[in-house]
Amino acid sequence: MLPQGLLNTGFEDFLVEFDAAAPADFRRVFRLALVAAGWVAPVLVGRVPPMSRLNSDDRARALAAMDRSRLPELRQLVIVLKTVASLHYGALPQVREAIGYHR
Repeated sequence: MLPQGLLNTGFEDFLVEFDAAAPADFRRVFRLALVAAGWVAPVLVGRVPPMSRLNSDDRARALAAMDRSRLPELRQLVIVLKTVASLHYGALPQVREAIGYHR
């Protein structure tokens, strides 16, 4: 079975590598996306920020609301978050093995 959740897969270590290797503009946009997810997304579902105060169901609702926002900028920031998470998750050996990726 594949690990559940980014924090259970060594995402913190990936972020260190990401900060060292990713282009500066992409790192800045990723940080902006994190700020928006933490402080704007909760407001979209009528909750008080930051995101860390919310339970997991409200967090999921807040991110989904940001992903469905009428503002294209917020939707694009969700895409940035998904991209970074996917870069990490897709590089995990157990994920590559599970999908049959050949080295």
